[in-house]
Amino acid sequence: MFTRLIKLLPAAVIICSSHFVSAQRGDSLKADLQLLKTKLETIHPALYAYTSQTRMEQLFDSCYKELNDYTDDRQFYGVIKVMLSAVKDGHLSSSPSPGFARFIHTENRYLPLMTYFKGDSIFIVNSIDNKIPAGSRLIRINSHPADAMRQKMYDYLMSDGYSTSKKALILNQIFYFYYYLAYGYSSGFTVEYTAPSGEYSTVALPATEEKVINTLKVKEEEKPLLSATFTEDNICILSIRTFGADDLAEAKLDYPAFLEKTFMRIKNDRVQKLIIDLRDNGGGRDGYGVMLYSYLTKQAFPYYSYLEKNKKKLSGKPGLGKQQPAAISYSGAVWVLTGGNTFSAAAEFCAVAYSNHRGTFIGEETGGGYEGNHSGQLISVELPSSKANVWIPTTKYVMNVIPAKYPGRGIIPHLQVQPSAGEYLRHEDTVLEKALSEARSR
Repeated sequence: MFTRLIKLLPAAVIICSSHFVSAQRGDSLKADLQLLKTKLETIHPALYAYTSQTRMEQLFDSCYKELNDYTDDRQFYGVIKVMLSAVKDGHLSSSPSPGFARFIHTENRYLPLMTYFKGDSIFIVNSIDNKIPAGSRLIRINSHPADAMRQKMYDYLMSDGYSTSKKALILNQIFYFYYYLAYGYSSGFTVEYTAPSGEYSTVALPATEEKVINTLKVKEEEKPLLSATFTEDNICILSIRTFGADDLAEAKLDYPAFLEKTFMRIKNDRVQKLIIDLRDNGGGRDGYGVMLYSYLTKQAFPYYSYLEKNKKKLSGKPGLGKQQPAAISYSGAVWVLTGGNTFSAAAEFCAVAYSNHRGTFIGEETGGGYEGNHSGQLISVELPSSKANVWIPTTKYVMNVIPAKYPGRGIIPHLQVQPSAGEYLRHEDTVLEKALSEARSR
């Protein structure tokens, strides 16, 4: 059984840099890039699903020509991430060499502010010594306009297809690193912004250690991986933050038993309004999405159209063929909450529910694709010279869904809701509030 679990990786995993250069370094890095290209071509199950082979070849040639003896570690790691990002596969990932990572965490310094991406705008959530009012809209840093920064940073990040919701969430956590990856080291930063009052201002910020920047991050409230809350007006809020079998086992949680107990109470209490919150669910075990949908139907249902590995269709995997409904079925109204962290197996459940019109979706576009994804077993490839690692998925998952209205995208909610900068700063759960409002209005 395949198990897939993707989360926002901590900075220690995805960050690296150095400025060491040597004679013949350019040749070694070119060999690393050629190896990466070869491994992607031989391992990835659908390398050109979103970006044509011609475009990928052009990108490779352009990156290859950039490499020389003076290409430093930051620049080369950026090249790796640009190549991976162009594949448009959120299950692709990379990490630096241990030495690379140590440099970042112990020596390098960064832009000391935290951000919030909403639409075409970047808002400032926190800054060193509170020099910038929280909620200010970012205009420019060191002459780089916010729009240009956003696009350049997106080009380093992996996500399924053309969705950017997952990329925005990553930048909300480590904007400082991707600014450095894009523009290099700076000892100080001139930040232009518009305050919430509408006043335009400029402030100078010093480059700061990562450990200090981490103190600017807002600590998230600890939430259970599985929970079922029943409101006084008989609405069930079912929160499933992971399908990861290992995480659930570590927390001593029995997912099948939890679902059975929850839906039995829903039946006994005659609950007719169900909110399923999958906004933090990065995926996990294939069968857990299938199992959840089995409680929402009385009919046998298809889930995957097929799974393919090494150009061969797989058999005997969870979700293939007709799936049977659970003994306890729920036929009432459903609202599903989604966001950029809704990925992999969680996005697959959403795709099937969306395709079968089984619920109203509220929130933001999923990070995982509607039509399927590329995941399964991940093959690790170490690039010999740079010592960077890349993980490449091996299996093509194709969902049994009606044709996409927007091909290559995630599941786009019926009601698109994202907190304003002010609501985000006040930690208001506007998505859940909207779902409860919709449920209570029925």
